[in-house]
Amino acid sequence: MEAPFDATTWDGVTGAVYAGYGSVEGLWLAVCLALVVAAVAFGWRHEEHAYKATKKG
Repeated sequence: MEAPFDATTWDGVTGAVYAGYGSVEGLWLAVCLALVVAAVAFGWRHEEHAYKATKKG
């Protein structure tokens, strides 16, 4: 990943510098979203199972 400017030092660099410039942040966003959805789905299944187990007793 390279910087979005051609400077060899930080002298003269102004403004915000985004470290993800030119990378595949869309891919990482999709991976994170998929992991969140998976965590919610598995958590929901576990809680449903645990709730039903307490109702039997």
